[in-house]
Amino acid sequence: MGLSINNRKENMMYLIIREIDYDTIDNSYDVMEYTTDMEKANDMVQGYRLINKREDTTFSIVKYESPLVLTKEVA
Repeated sequence: MGLSINNRKENMMYLIIREIDYDTIDNSYDVMEYTTDMEKANDMVQGYRLINKREDTTFSIVKYESPLVLTKEVA
């Protein structure tokens, strides 16, 4: 008997992160959007970058995977 790992592809998400750079305090990070489609995430971040007028604000994509779930195998 061993352990199996439940890590299906649908557990993957792409987060669109907004970072605001401050001079006197730590930067802030906000999740603006999320999707499971990488192409859609690229389109989203490009859209945010196009409409962004602030020099202290940047947008990026973070790939997020749900934690692995270990389960006992049934013999």
